[in-house]
Amino acid sequence: MPYNENITGYILAGGKSSRMGSDKASKLFQGKPLIEHVITQLETEVNSIVIVSDNPAHNNFSKPVIPDLMKDIGPAGGIYSALLHSATEKNFIVSCDMPFITSKGIHYLIQQSVGFEITIARSEFPQPLFGVYSKSCLPLWESLIKSGQLSLRQLITHFKINTLPVNDSSIFNEKFFSNINSQSELDVFNEDIGSGLV
Repeated sequence: MPYNENITGYILAGGKSSRMGSDKASKLFQGKPLIEHVITQLETEVNSIVIVSDNPAHNNFSKPVIPDLMKDIGPAGGIYSALLHSATEKNFIVSCDMPFITSKGIHYLIQQSVGFEITIARSEFPQPLFGVYSKSCLPLWESLIKSGQLSLRQLITHFKINTLPVNDSSIFNEKFFSNINSQSELDVFNEDIGSGLV
């Protein structure tokens, strides 16, 4: 059972995958598409999962797909599309290319999100693509985007935010926030797993 059934999970998969060379979400990691690793960990902690993407191939992942309504502005537009679509106040936002996330990490952030508009983890850097976003952020989020603010690290500073340091937490290992952007990175991670290094 999810920790909180009134929370929707949104997976951002609308990137151009320019460094990967082909659709990132569909690339195989440990024998299954990258996005499937994210779905598996997310679905135990949320009531439903929606993929934000304009790629028709993503309809193959057995989850509803909604379009990215603000084209070519990066993840800020994907989060806007998610919040606009959502029927729940709490929403877990995560990128499709983070295969090392865990349900325990998701659960922890949801637990810590009470009373905040945005709750994210911080390892070496803030992790705005792994966090809880309230639907009530939508009006200001839209206004900020339209004013030209597209950097997630800048956008989140305008909200009541809970930034959780996780470097010393046993829940978040050193690979947790690794995202895979290129075929060479994917090959390295697959080789490391095959040799027991991950």
